[in-house]
Amino acid sequence: MLWRDLRDYLNALDRLGELKRINGADWEEDIGGITELMVERSGPALLFDEIKNYPKGYRVASNLFNTVKRTGIAFGLELEPGATSLTERAAKVMAEFCPVAPEEVSSGPILENILKNDAIDLYRFPTPKWHENDGGRYIGTGCCVIQKDPDSGFVNVGAYRVAIHDRKTCALFIEHGKHGDVIRRKYWAQGKKCPVVVSVGQEPILPVLAGSRFFYSPDGVSELEVAGYLHKSPYPIVRGEFTGLPIPAFGEIAIEGFIPSADEVMVPEGPFGEWTGYYAHGRRPETIIEVKAVYYRNDPIIFGAPPSKPIGGDYFAILGNEDLDSMAQLKRAGMPGVKGIFTLAKPRLRVLVLKQMYAGHVDDVIRVLVPGGDQYSGNHIWILVDDDIDITNTEEVLWALATRCIPEHAVKVIPGTAVWQLDPRIPPEDRSSPDKAGRKRYSAHNLVINACRPYEWLNDFPPVAVNSPELRQRISTKWKDLFEGI
Repeated sequence: MLWRDLRDYLNALDRLGELKRINGADWEEDIGGITELMVERSGPALLFDEIKNYPKGYRVASNLFNTVKRTGIAFGLELEPGATSLTERAAKVMAEFCPVAPEEVSSGPILENILKNDAIDLYRFPTPKWHENDGGRYIGTGCCVIQKDPDSGFVNVGAYRVAIHDRKTCALFIEHGKHGDVIRRKYWAQGKKCPVVVSVGQEPILPVLAGSRFFYSPDGVSELEVAGYLHKSPYPIVRGEFTGLPIPAFGEIAIEGFIPSADEVMVPEGPFGEWTGYYAHGRRPETIIEVKAVYYRNDPIIFGAPPSKPIGGDYFAILGNEDLDSMAQLKRAGMPGVKGIFTLAKPRLRVLVLKQMYAGHVDDVIRVLVPGGDQYSGNHIWILVDDDIDITNTEEVLWALATRCIPEHAVKVIPGTAVWQLDPRIPPEDRSSPDKAGRKRYSAHNLVINACRPYEWLNDFPPVAVNSPELRQRISTKWKDLFEGI
């Protein structure tokens, strides 16, 4: 495997000078506070040890993926100077995808310690309170929530937030319509509790697959199979005693249990500092996990990936900004000319760069991406620009918006509805709980701004006042010393 476990990856970061070790922090304020500041500054990965009131060796790792360099290291896609972008290399890797089934092994480090019955105590681990105003301690931020579809046998690995409610109970928040929600509702419809495993701390590839669009799993393919492909080796698993679900054999901590239906029991969950930069959902009833067993390695490590205000560093900033999912959607529709899609501001302000090829090309792109009607997440904003614009450069995008958008023709509001609960723009009365009726739908319209030059007079649009790339390169070479350090 590329990485056997989280420890292999942390050791590699340490050797490369990408890891900062911190001793003596407390779980209540220090770990979350230090992590937030380091993320904002694109600082090093962090490994906390000797945490106040916990044994030495019980550790917390955070800030593992917030730079291009560390993301490249995690996926074996390190970039040399002048190489193609990380996203282009990732897309090339996925173009050759072939699933690799996981390998069941008889034992693994995850089985070094097992807690059952009265021995179960989720407070045994130094789970941080990640944000000052969080409603509790969240052991599941960079976690993998593992479930199996009762009809198809499909194993899903999702990234859903998991709070410690008490010694033997977790609170679980899953958005409506996610695979994890679909699976649990199938069990509830059969009058059963949904089996679940929460894996906390594993090699870096599986949690990214569970919670990011950087690499993604094709429909009907388990993230475990994609992880095996990316590792170039079958993913080693053991089976949970109570659920039979796969558990990463080299994981750090695994929580095994069952999710009762929302009609049977819910507990207050939240607030939690969400990836939108708000506490939008507040504290509301959510489903629980009845814990049957806890498995953990000697000297376990919690992998924390708490969301942060998404205007600077972000724990998956590099992973989530280039929208491979939407690009794949356009490719399936046979849409030509789209060069890239970039998330300029989270949660849903995206810029699409297009080489216009015919009259109505912009409208065709919009129809594929923004059909209106029912959708999963709410209130998207799209800006479309020509292919001479660098969509990763905010100033260029705003310049195109200021000089090419003709408002009376180029601005559209496309009506939609959604059930996604983390949008801060949802009216309070439209927020809801995951009960039998499911989440309430609310108005979630999409704004589309066409900042492309009008196709009808594209060749007559005033040329950009900039020197040619050849002249710019000659000047840069001739006057190299003048530009050093600038």
